[in-house]
Amino acid sequence: MRNIYKLLICYAICAFVVFVGILIKTIQNQPLFMKSYFDPIVYGHGIKFSENSVYRYRKFHTIEHGMLGTHRMKTTIMSLDEQETLKKSYDVHFWDDDVFSIKLTSKDKDYTAEDEPDYSEAHMLEYPQEQYFQIIFQDREVVCYSSLLTNSVKCIKLFT
Repeated sequence: MRNIYKLLICYAICAFVVFVGILIKTIQNQPLFMKSYFDPIVYGHGIKFSENSVYRYRKFHTIEHGMLGTHRMKTTIMSLDEQETLKKSYDVHFWDDDVFSIKLTSKDKDYTAEDEPDYSEAHMLEYPQEQYFQIIFQDREVVCYSSLLTNSVKCIKLFT
């Protein structure tokens, strides 16, 4: 019976060491601005060109820190004339120093694919799946990343 207790204690210690290792690796994999700020707000500008129009918008993202490596990102998309505001939420996971993924978890009820200014993201609204991105540049205020699905490049800046 004592051997079983020793074995259980050994398993508990091993599980704790692995858990701490995962937490340390998760903290190390975060972008620089997330290490400097708690729940940072970042933003970016975008332009959607179509055959008959040009649509300019801003995206604001609040990234809420998560304990086990999965963070929550709340996004607001605003037209530049501020006539239209759309909201959605994602789970974000930083896999390595230069790779992260997002997965849509919720969106406004009236937010449809037709409202999304980015065509690839409009598709993801209809058929949600995890998307992967590679960070191609980062410093303490700016992160530029490329979608591994669409090869698009976007940059976001810390909102200070």
